[in-house]
Amino acid sequence: MKLILGLGNIGSEYELSRHNAGFLCLDLWSHKHNMSFKHDRHFSYLRFRGACLIKPGTYMNRSGQALAEAQKRWKISEALVIHDDIELPLARLRLREGGGDGGHNGMRSLLEIMPAEDLKRVRVGIGRDSGNPRDYVLDDFSLEELQLLQPSLDLACEFIDEYIRGDFNSVLNAYSVWKKSCSGEKNPGNTRPKEINNGKEL
Repeated sequence: MKLILGLGNIGSEYELSRHNAGFLCLDLWSHKHNMSFKHDRHFSYLRFRGACLIKPGTYMNRSGQALAEAQKRWKISEALVIHDDIELPLARLRLREGGGDGGHNGMRSLLEIMPAEDLKRVRVGIGRDSGNPRDYVLDDFSLEELQLLQPSLDLACEFIDEYIRGDFNSVLNAYSVWKKSCSGEKNPGNTRPKEINNGKEL
């Protein structure tokens, strides 16, 4: 079973917060596929073609509880995690294999449950300001920010589809093709993106 986790905080007050980029992505994916999440005490989830997409039913720092419950229910070999990243400019996407939590409480909780090498990631840039990072991530996106973010969320949804059809290597290939097409290079090919090397960005 392939597991896809979108990270965020529960509660309507956090629905459009920057920390909820993962939830926003999975909600957009479900809308594109005309599907609805089912809800239980551990997470919201939906099944699609041998994959399961989940949104933890906890606050961000306890996201690992949802992962642990998913492992009990299904045979999970690895997981794709979509989460916000304050260290990336707004709407910038990066892929990653392995590595540490980078100060992200949701990732820290997941890493307590599953080894880093089994947690593949789509990092969604939310930017940052000069204020308190905790306040910043819990504040809502502005309308302008949401408009800027939309194409990146659309692309992240395409990566989810690619992951379901293939594996994380095919997602890396799709990312590489997209990145080179944006740079104006001809014959983009299917090489891995230069940013990724065993969990480290170059």
